[in-house]
Amino acid sequence: MASSTTDRTKSVAQRVRETIQTRPSLLDALNLKIVNYSALARILQDELEEGSLEAVKAAIIRVAEEISTDRGLREEAVRDILKASKVRLQDKIGVVISPIDLDIPHIVKAHLTDQYVYVVDQTIIDEPLPEQVQFQKNLVALILLSPADVEDTPGFVAFITQQLASRNINIVEFISCSTNTIIILDGRQALDAFSLLQNYT
Repeated sequence: MASSTTDRTKSVAQRVRETIQTRPSLLDALNLKIVNYSALARILQDELEEGSLEAVKAAIIRVAEEISTDRGLREEAVRDILKASKVRLQDKIGVVISPIDLDIPHIVKAHLTDQYVYVVDQTIIDEPLPEQVQFQKNLVALILLSPADVEDTPGFVAFITQQLASRNINIVEFISCSTNTIIILDGRQALDAFSLLQNYT
């Protein structure tokens, strides 16, 4: 009988963990310790339709402790990488989106399922381009050059995008490859983004 109860408790705990992990806002709130555990337990118990209120609440508390420890370690590692990174801006950047492969000079080229995307220096692109091609100009590239361990550090890209989103800075294109991270932004927001990331370097 005790074994059956234990198995059921584990099942409820696992379901609580999986439910929380699919909701970024809940993860953030638990990490900041601004959640009423009893109120959240009642909500999740209704959704899961199983487990006692005490079991659900205990699972939430365990998840909160895990999140706090895990995120703290990951954020420290990400901040260390940012401190060791170089940040620079490059203006007069354009983004070309084409359904066909183009022979144009580019900084970065990506072949997607149904189109090609080129990040280019707009000053050296000969126009006109084919009619079906989109060409967005007057953008700025925010370029991070990071140490090699960035490739083995989970959460680096998530941290950067979260910081930019929290300042309502829109990302036009985002390229992360090896030790280079290239973020294409509207020129009006580029200095704000640059200043934000420089605070960590």
